[in-house]
Amino acid sequence: MRMLDETTNKSINNLTLLLEKAEALQLIGYLEELVTSEIQGEHYHMNNTDYSKEITIALFDSRNLDSFSDRYRILIMNDE
Repeated sequence: MRMLDETTNKSINNLTLLLEKAEALQLIGYLEELVTSEIQGEHYHMNNTDYSKEITIALFDSRNLDSFSDRYRILIMNDE
């Protein structure tokens, strides 16, 4: 698991995620699509209703590192 604070561009270790039921269902749907998809680099952006908050989710492993930006590869490989 890797988490990035995009505001500070720093890796973070702890996160509390508080979702409404509809948001949780949307996240479940995105996760189900990610684990069943054969498309490398597929990712989803999940926003709140006024688009002031965003979660980006993606799957990574050694086979798809090239589909990520340099910044994300550093995060994935070094957790920094």
